[in-house]
Amino acid sequence: MTDQPSSQQIDAVVQRVLAELRASARPAQPSAAAPASASQTGNGEEIARELGKEAERAGLAVEVQSLSALRPPVLKKLEHAAFVISTHGEGDPPDDALDLFEYLASPRAARLEQLRFRVLALGDRSYSQFCAAGRKLENLLLAQGAGTFAERIECDIDFQSAATAWTTEVVRYGQQNLAPEESPTPASPLSVASHLSVVPQVARWNRARPFAATVERVQKITGLESPKDVYHVELSLQGSGLEYHPGDALGVWAPNPHGLVDEVLNDLHVDAGEEITLADGHHTAHELLTRHRELTRLSADTIRDYALVAKNADLLSHFEEMDEADRRGFLEQRQFVDLVQEFPARQGAHLGLEDVARILRPLAPRSYSIASSPASVAEEVHLTVATLFSNAIGTPRRGVASDFLNHRLQAGDEVGVFVEPNRRFRLPADRKIPLIFIGAGTGIAPYRAFLQQLEAQKEAVGESPATWLIFGNPHLRTDFLYQREWLDWRQRGLVARIDGAFSRDQAEKRYVQHVVREQAERIGRWLDKEARIYICGSLAMGHAVEQALCDVLAQRRGWSAEQAAAGLSELRRQGRLLKDLY
Repeated sequence: MTDQPSSQQIDAVVQRVLAELRASARPAQPSAAAPASASQTGNGEEIARELGKEAERAGLAVEVQSLSALRPPVLKKLEHAAFVISTHGEGDPPDDALDLFEYLASPRAARLEQLRFRVLALGDRSYSQFCAAGRKLENLLLAQGAGTFAERIECDIDFQSAATAWTTEVVRYGQQNLAPEESPTPASPLSVASHLSVVPQVARWNRARPFAATVERVQKITGLESPKDVYHVELSLQGSGLEYHPGDALGVWAPNPHGLVDEVLNDLHVDAGEEITLADGHHTAHELLTRHRELTRLSADTIRDYALVAKNADLLSHFEEMDEADRRGFLEQRQFVDLVQEFPARQGAHLGLEDVARILRPLAPRSYSIASSPASVAEEVHLTVATLFSNAIGTPRRGVASDFLNHRLQAGDEVGVFVEPNRRFRLPADRKIPLIFIGAGTGIAPYRAFLQQLEAQKEAVGESPATWLIFGNPHLRTDFLYQREWLDWRQRGLVARIDGAFSRDQAEKRYVQHVVREQAERIGRWLDKEARIYICGSLAMGHAVEQALCDVLAQRRGWSAEQAAAGLSELRRQGRLLKDLY
């Protein structure tokens, strides 16, 4: 086992590496921003798995598989299929479905007249291209001669009831149209495809039944002068039986703050004690808005419904006249209370509690990349949480979960959590494969988990892969998250190289994609050694890094832009380009 370095040794390394990072901060031209996206949470996986179980209980032969497994020979044999697919950002399919989409849209796609299918599309109405991937998949299959056996269902974040109804209807179709397994001439089995891998069992704790984790520590890890407000949060999972792996995410249920709820009720002239009966029981107005309705995220439907009930034609015309980018900014920068105050109800309009319950979407959990490995922290889970801020109408607002975790919790408090597996973002089993970690801001969280895991493996077996961190944030002095840990890992040989892109430390902004281009030759050499590249952070950053990697491939191998894009796609197919973007 390697001896721990002294604090003096670490301080010496800190000073040396910080000097190297400052020296590396040369100005470069920034890349254009790309649209934002939601993260993958495993909901499709759970639905597909449950459908498979229900079909088996009904006596049907059933196969549950990932969309990535639907290669042309498999697809041409399908006769009955149910597809579960989510949409990312502005209409993008998940990575596991990209090959299928590309094949179905290509001239080589086979005719699929034998196939009858149904789609369950998962999405989030706060994004303009709601459930677009599900619609596109259906259209691609129809274009190849396949037919639907029932109408597509599109689900918002409160997908449970619609998904349950869809599952029941698909199983009923199977019972009516597929021969049972004991038949002498059974029909082809029902195929259930999801964009996520299938796990063999359901966790005891899940989205609908979260575990009450105890808060052990909440510590700010950005400097006082930093433009960012980032905290390290430690939660105890003791006694839960919850298991997670580095690369997974944690779902967190956070209530709306009482002050915000009171402000909304006051602006709408609704009494906090007024009661309403919904499908899940009786609620007071205050309880409804605290734990059951979304106040900090708007959707286009919420805007339109509120404008109609409030009889505010100005809001409706203003919103509909925006282009897509402005509309997205309007939604992202405002909370419901901002909407009510900026565009109040007109004379003659009255928003009752039932209107409020209908207009607002159900409150949803937030997902955070896990920043720890059980090999290092046992029955704990660590998060890296940046407080989200907005100020659309002159009143500062905070995101519901980030504010809850960072500013409303203390040691000993409890928070409802559940694990969201991410099997596409894991360390390789082969410990000799070099690893390149690229991330910005809280995108460093899973890399901390990876290094804790690699550290434990090295202590156990005496070896670890070469690792390289490319990390970006505004300022080196205040925003190098977990700085001492990373420099300690470098001192002890667990990290071969650290490159920083601290965007505000020089006249021209400098981001991680600039480092990727600057380090083209070194990245090329690592790729020659079968390196895996990980990208974690915002979708805009991810797109910029992918374009930079295309430039690296084109430069090093003399490829055209089209060849470089194809080369990057091949890295993804080989499992050598892994992304966790949000």
